[in-house]
Amino acid sequence: MVDRIKFIAGYQTAPISAITYYAEVLKIEKYKDSGKYIVYFKDKAKKINPLKFSVSKKGAAPQAPRYTNISRLVKAKNLEEVF
Repeated sequence: MVDRIKFIAGYQTAPISAITYYAEVLKIEKYKDSGKYIVYFKDKAKKINPLKFSVSKKGAAPQAPRYTNISRLVKAKNLEEVF
């Protein structure tokens, strides 16, 4: 999936518990032989209205990478609508 990633959104843990920023990816490079990557952004991350879990649905914070598309991210009103 690394070659298909165009944007990355940032989830802040408690007390924020929401996606608050996203950035467009310029390139992603492997970091040595570690299985990790270095992500370079085209510009600074853009701040968005916090996307939290809706009040009616209590969910767990994302525990692993999750994939969606940029249009769902920017249209979402809560975290459930992103994925």
